[in-house]
Amino acid sequence: MSLAAPEPEPEPVPEPEPEPVPDAYREALRARDATSLAATLLALGEEPRGRRPAALADAIADRLAEPGAVRGVLETLPPGARLALGLFPMVDEAAWPVAGLGLGVRCLGVEPMPAIAALIASGLLVNRAAADGHHDVIPHPSALAAARPALPIAEGPPKVSRVAQVREADGLEPILRLAALWQRVDELPLRQTQQGSLYKRDRERLEDDPALAGTIADALEPLPDMVPLWLSWARGVGLIAPEADSDRIVAAPASSWPEHAADLPASLAARWLGARAWHERVGMQDAGAETPLALPFVRPAALLWLATLDGDEWLAVDDLAAHFDRLAPGWDRAGLAGPPVATHGGDDLIAAMLLGPAYQLGLVRAAEEAPGGRRVARLTDLGRSVLGLGPAPRTGEVLEKFLYIQPNFEVIAYRQGLSPLVIGHLTRFVRWSRLGGAIELRLTPESVYRGLEGGLSPEQMLDRLALHAARPLPPGVAGAVRTWASRRERVAYHADATLIEFATAEALEAALADWPADGRPAPERVAERLVLVEDPATIPWDRFRLAGSRSYRQEPETCVEVEPDGVTLALDLGRSDLFVDAELARVADELPRASPSRRQFRVTAETLARAAAEGMAAAQLERWFERRAGTGLPPAIRLLLHAMAPRPAPFATSRPVVLHAPTPELLD
Repeated sequence: MSLAAPEPEPEPVPEPEPEPVPDAYREALRARDATSLAATLLALGEEPRGRRPAALADAIADRLAEPGAVRGVLETLPPGARLALGLFPMVDEAAWPVAGLGLGVRCLGVEPMPAIAALIASGLLVNRAAADGHHDVIPHPSALAAARPALPIAEGPPKVSRVAQVREADGLEPILRLAALWQRVDELPLRQTQQGSLYKRDRERLEDDPALAGTIADALEPLPDMVPLWLSWARGVGLIAPEADSDRIVAAPASSWPEHAADLPASLAARWLGARAWHERVGMQDAGAETPLALPFVRPAALLWLATLDGDEWLAVDDLAAHFDRLAPGWDRAGLAGPPVATHGGDDLIAAMLLGPAYQLGLVRAAEEAPGGRRVARLTDLGRSVLGLGPAPRTGEVLEKFLYIQPNFEVIAYRQGLSPLVIGHLTRFVRWSRLGGAIELRLTPESVYRGLEGGLSPEQMLDRLALHAARPLPPGVAGAVRTWASRRERVAYHADATLIEFATAEALEAALADWPADGRPAPERVAERLVLVEDPATIPWDRFRLAGSRSYRQEPETCVEVEPDGVTLALDLGRSDLFVDAELARVADELPRASPSRRQFRVTAETLARAAAEGMAAAQLERWFERRAGTGLPPAIRLLLHAMAPRPAPFATSRPVVLHAPTPELLD
């Protein structure tokens, strides 16, 4: 007889560390009177000690942070209060205006004031005066973590069972738009004014981009102000962010795509439900608007009513609007504090909400009532999952080979093969150029450089393309990716360095020979007359005669002088920079040096023809002279440009007649 060894008892799972209670919650709680604070503390099962509001408030905050404390409080609350608290985890905004929370709760068939008062009395919510003069409520972190969306218990609108023309979006359109936006910001960061708006040039650059502002192919309702909407969502999910101590908005690291791509559907749904400055019909609200929009607080209620449907039931758009009219008259007004006058019809607003962003996010399935043709909607599996009312949807069959890669580096992608994770992989090294039923991408040197900087190797990029390509990769494409990568690998990047330019190559050699060898990094020769020094403290300034210094963060200086003949240019070495050599080489040829400290260049018809062949127009040449010489285009160079025209107009000549008089008086 053998005895089995007793199984070891499982180790207890440690309780998660409670989130720190924010100062805003504590300060708002301390503003309550001592009597109500003491009553709240007694209801939480703790004896009040003292009568100071600050001490009582801290005791309540700490008591609710204990494991299991909030769960016990929730069990004692009325259903309306639990339903009101369940709205908080649906959005990414912790603070709710009291009027907005009241509107959302009323649209669910609950009288708002008793429900909100019960939450405040229990300490799960605190009421505070907001900066705009209104009042809002903040949940305790433990209450926010324990809250779950709850279905309305009131009688709902009538159901529809027979439908036709069922449509469901793939939910990828917002993710694709954000992927294109991330690439554009990574290529060139955005600049914003002190008021937080974008500069006109950056705004127009985004609004003219077809991948950002182009028409959505599968759209049941239009989305107004798409580019500001994508910008707000991208900032909300962390794909772009303001740069510290700067006026720029920059892209997040490329590593954020594989880390967070799979979570984007749920994150974007929460961003839409909490988008309080964007209206489904009006678009983006002006910054600093006095009255908050009302419609954003109706969105969670609309989805929760859809969540009450069973089986094959559907909800008509006009029935839901009429239901809101009965529960919360004036719900369709423009602002929370405005007059209860609708600026749009209720049916129109519900259609814009459910068949616009909710449909594009993949939260809602749309159809038509049969017969009758009324528009109806119901939640998808993703919609129920986002609300926390169902498991994550199963991944359906996807088209594995969906990329068609052309020899000219253009790529066509069919949406049936895309997923958030695949979009994230492609975004790192292929440029999204046009979105539609079939999506256009392009491989460029810059997109490949982005992939390299994000940690991908050329072989990893080619393997990813080959994995999804319907045909073998064209040889030229694979060769180009490797060539672009090798060029980039030959470039050394220095975050901060000092460049020293010597008058002659001989002077540079003499300086290197006399450079002190003290074990610190030696200067690096980067050109015939240039050396790069990473640590300026190693430069022996006492051994050099400094002619000038230049910070390349500043605007270029005027450093070119036009000599009397109008075609000879003299370079001021004390004010010149490294870029002016390349600029001069486009429009002039350097003359032999008369002295080591003086450099001259000559503009000729041949050099002007060379500049024109490189794309430099006369207007650009004039701007260059204004910036570098501080004067307009010299007349002699204008004459050369005139002679180089395809059909120059000849100068007219004539013989003048001159009358000579003996004295000025006779001439008068």
